[in-house]
Amino acid sequence: MFVRSHFTFLLIILLFFNGYAQTKISGTVKDKEEEPLPGANIFLQDTYDGVSSEKDGTFSFYTEEEGDAVLVVSFVGYKTYSQEIKLADNEIIINIILEEELAELGSVVISAGSFEASDENKAVILRPLDIITTGSEADIYSALETLPGTQQIGETSGLFVRGGSAAETKTIIDEMTVQNPFYSSVPDVPSRGRFSPFLFKGTIFSTGGYSAKYGQALSSVLVLKTQDLAPKTQTAINIMAVGLGGAHTQRWEESSFSFEGGYYNLSPYFAIQKQRIDWEKAPESFEGSMNYRQKTSETGILKGFTSYSYGKLSLRYDNLNDLLKKDLFYQENSNFFVNTNYHDILWEDWTLFAGYSIGIDTENDEINTDKVNRKDIFQNGKLTITKNLFSNSFITFGGEIQTLDHTNSLNDLKGNFKETYLAGYIETDIFFTNDFAGRFGLRSERSDLLDKVNFAPRLSFAYRLGKYDQLNFAYGKFYQTPGPDFLLLSTNFEFENSEHYIFNYQYIGSDRTFRIEVYYKNYNDLTKGTVFTYPYFDLPEVPFSNEGKGYAKGIDIFFRDQETFEYTDFWISYSYLDTKRDFKNYPSLAPPTFSTPHTISVVAKRWFPSITTMAGLTFTYATGRPYFNPNNPEFLGDRAKSYQNLSFNASYLTNLFGNFTVVFFSIDNILGYTNIYGYNYSSDGTVKAPILPPAFRSAFLGMFISLGESNPY
Repeated sequence: MFVRSHFTFLLIILLFFNGYAQTKISGTVKDKEEEPLPGANIFLQDTYDGVSSEKDGTFSFYTEEEGDAVLVVSFVGYKTYSQEIKLADNEIIINIILEEELAELGSVVISAGSFEASDENKAVILRPLDIITTGSEADIYSALETLPGTQQIGETSGLFVRGGSAAETKTIIDEMTVQNPFYSSVPDVPSRGRFSPFLFKGTIFSTGGYSAKYGQALSSVLVLKTQDLAPKTQTAINIMAVGLGGAHTQRWEESSFSFEGGYYNLSPYFAIQKQRIDWEKAPESFEGSMNYRQKTSETGILKGFTSYSYGKLSLRYDNLNDLLKKDLFYQENSNFFVNTNYHDILWEDWTLFAGYSIGIDTENDEINTDKVNRKDIFQNGKLTITKNLFSNSFITFGGEIQTLDHTNSLNDLKGNFKETYLAGYIETDIFFTNDFAGRFGLRSERSDLLDKVNFAPRLSFAYRLGKYDQLNFAYGKFYQTPGPDFLLLSTNFEFENSEHYIFNYQYIGSDRTFRIEVYYKNYNDLTKGTVFTYPYFDLPEVPFSNEGKGYAKGIDIFFRDQETFEYTDFWISYSYLDTKRDFKNYPSLAPPTFSTPHTISVVAKRWFPSITTMAGLTFTYATGRPYFNPNNPEFLGDRAKSYQNLSFNASYLTNLFGNFTVVFFSIDNILGYTNIYGYNYSSDGTVKAPILPPAFRSAFLGMFISLGESNPY
């Protein structure tokens, strides 16, 4: 788990820096009045080589492509420009004049509640490379935790957004919902995301008020768009003390195929990097994935992706009720996932999307003599049609079906339920003027298990104040069925629901970004009852009902600067959160254990051309979170100490035996700060133990070799 994502990180760095070779393409992008157009998207058709124009309209990038190519320049509000060019190890200078597209009604972007990382939209706060080169872990979810609205949770898996639990955030890959995007976790140790960042060309992280196309998430959705055709044929190997990995990509004219795999054993790493955890068997895993892309027409593409992972581990942990002995925890887990989808443009102004996915996740745990087994079979089918109404306005409609077969057992006790979830949606994006746009949506859902139907309205507005800044507002109603831990015991529930109110101001220039957003979220019909899953508190038993409620309100601030310092890019994010809820077996309204009032993150990256190295620092601070103290009559009245983490990563580009090589180094918690996430207590409350990270400081060193390619520097 730990190693594979670093292997992927090295692969991405390699592909990114490989762009600096062979042919240089430069020039300017202006309008008919000779005014520069900053932020225009310039790229070679059917490749990932390209760049955005600077504030003065200039651009420059390198490509390794050869022969005939098509240079494409696009800018919202202007006609797309294309020109055939010949790539032959020389410099090409092109000065481009874009014509205004009268039918396009302006560049206002509906964006309340969302952060987009994309190369397709000029008005984005991040780029895909930003997501995967942040922090020390090369993990999508860890990188997103540097954005405002997220919480720093170190002892359990998931993305916690604006007072919501991890179950309230859903991951969507190519429009398909993923039931479990994380590896299996062990007690008080979080797991990582299962999917390689290298798969994705775009990311939309919605912290609230998201589109009617998505559901079953009270708080947030993470929408990931996979790459299209691979840019070129390439083979690579990854050699580390903890395992061996490799990848190969084959590119044909209209299709591409890639596979990646590896075997990893963390025993050597743990022997060097001492752990607090008493590992009896360090994590050992095998992982593999395949990816196929086929262009079916000029606008159509068929995608297929499959992945499989298997891992096992065991450890011993303190028994707080008997300090003379330790409990044994053993785990085997596997994850299988298939995602197939087809996308095409029909009759010029109709767009079709059709997709199907299946995920099979199993986990077999042994806790001393008890055996706990879980298996999920989750399927998702979806059909979406979009029609251009006029100018830049569209209507989108479609439907989806999700089925979940969930089985859970404890020794000889076994529980199972099967759920079928149906949804239909319709949504319109309408540009009233050049500066004012709205999105209106309605989603209806039905749960077969609950035998209930709901209707969820959504709406957003965007008003452009100037060339680079605008105001945004969003409102939405969101529903979600109770979690499996409740549905195994009863189906006499309503849908849980929340309402989002979001207002923001944002400025997105070519080199600086500023955004401030305020929000209010109201929870109703939250599921209550005593279930023995995390977090479980030793409290009087609570009967099942939908009498739970809560709220979350706050402010998020984000600032990014790519202009002030040469070769340097940095951003600062701050979140203030005020939230309380009454759910599960809570006896009263209280701040949940996964919330903290103040969180700040600072990310800085710099390229050092003289030593061909890219380095980055990430610092995060968060005030302490509530934890349950059975000796305190005030429920969740205690708070852990504040969280602090300074991490560093560096990528050095060189040659090894004539092959382009990236040496990657990262270190987490450089200052060795003792982060305490909370406390565990014995049954009688007399013994307590802090919940700590597996190691106060961790480091990683790896080497990625691209066979047959030389260092462009």
